[in-house]
Amino acid sequence: MATSELAVALSDVQEYQPDIAAYGITNFDTQLQHAEDDVIRRIREEWWERYRHTVRFKDITKVTSIELNKALLTNAQWTRSVVYRALGEYILPMLTKWKTPDGDIDAFQVQIEFYRARYNEEFQAILRDGVEYDEDADGTVTTSEKEPIHHLKLIR
Repeated sequence: MATSELAVALSDVQEYQPDIAAYGITNFDTQLQHAEDDVIRRIREEWWERYRHTVRFKDITKVTSIELNKALLTNAQWTRSVVYRALGEYILPMLTKWKTPDGDIDAFQVQIEFYRARYNEEFQAILRDGVEYDEDADGTVTTSEKEPIHHLKLIR
């Protein structure tokens, strides 16, 4: 089963961790859904508010209580972010022992740190490139519907 909005499935995770189902847990639907929820919440926090006020409604007197429509996001743009988030925060922590008998970290902990860093890098890269949001819901994302919020300048 895939996640509810962005349609991320175990097969997507296996592209990055091919043997992930070999550790005794074969169903990660809940973990993937948690990761998707995290990504969508972060989209709302870091992109939607700026997009809504700087692109969609430049006039602050307009109604700005419009909510993000998750169905208008391009799923493929967010798959890697959801996978990285799921691996770093939900899946690999289930598999780690947290400490080996000699007190060293195990391989899963190293991977956790790796995927947490990749998640943050991927999310910022998407923001710099431009979030694809099909504003008019016509099935195609035009150039004007993929505006980067970060223009490599200081935003105050």
